[in-house]
Amino acid sequence: MSWRANAGHVVLSAALFLLALFVGHLALSSLLLLLAVLTLLYAYLRVHATEYAVTSARIYARYGIVARKITQTKPENVSAVHVQQSAVGRLLNYGDAVFMTPGEGGYGYVVFRGVENPVALKSAFFSLVKKIKERIRLEELIRELERECDFGRIPEDRCAALRQRYEEELKKLEWT
Repeated sequence: MSWRANAGHVVLSAALFLLALFVGHLALSSLLLLLAVLTLLYAYLRVHATEYAVTSARIYARYGIVARKITQTKPENVSAVHVQQSAVGRLLNYGDAVFMTPGEGGYGYVVFRGVENPVALKSAFFSLVKKIKERIRLEELIRELERECDFGRIPEDRCAALRQRYEEELKKLEWT
């Protein structure tokens, strides 16, 4: 989670702190200062208690310190990615990325709240999915090639050349 998504909490905390400085009453000033610290602590904990991950194996979101909420899915199960940004979110370049799934695990979505540059996240995700699909395609081609070579339907030199080509393409996918 981005600190930018907590800008409202930081501004509120700063306003409460400034108000505490200018209030003449000691008890009210102390209360405002306590509220400012608690608001800032809430924003800090919100950022550090939220974990997001996108890998070739999982999309994972975890929220909370005491109570936990964890949602996850496989990238190939995602049918769409929605980006939601408020006007302030557009100005500060943060928003929510919602990975829609066909109702897996009773949720049907995995939400990344308050992420920095959600449009770039969406693009990077679809680039990852494209690589995953290409990897699966190449692995299937190698398995099919090995079957054909085992049955002697393709000459050995051709088998070796094709296997090398497919494996080189797989290696290229790992580096990009």
